Amino acid sequence: MTDEPWGIYFKPDRHSVQGGAAPLQKGHTFEVDPYPTGSVDPDFPDMWCAALSHCLGRFEGSRDKYMQVRSGGVGAFTADNFPVFDYMAPNVYVAADSNHGYKMIAVGREIARVLRGEHSTLLHPFRFERFASGDLHPVSQSPYPWS
Repeated sequence: MTDEPWGIYFKPDRHSVQGGAAPLQKGHTFEVDPYPTGSVDPDFPDMWCAALSHCLGRFEGSRDKYMQVRSGGVGAFTADNFPVFDYMAPNVYVAADSNHGYKMIAVGREIARVLRGEHSTLLHPFRFERFASGDLHPVSQSPYPWS
């Protein structure tokens, strides 16, 4: 299918498997309606089904069950592709996930601690001030554009 680095993600859905691969770059101009806005490259179904069967043998020979369903939408990323968890004003706390979908363990618990006046060592690296101070997260060496 490819001689390039590749990666997929997938999860069980109510009656099927849902997943994707590299996001499509939209730039600064895009339509958000109608939702869902998600779409894929024409080669995506073959690539995704081949990758899924390569990773999990139980999906071998399942390409004919693929259904093209629009899902998802436009995702926003921060400059370093990591979320922001911080106060933006004395009474405004922001949890901006940089399109990760809050797939991080303990975020809610840690935000609750901060809102109660405690310090969170786990959330400190994700403070908004890191952009002004230049204390950004290291650039990933992963070949995948979303990491």
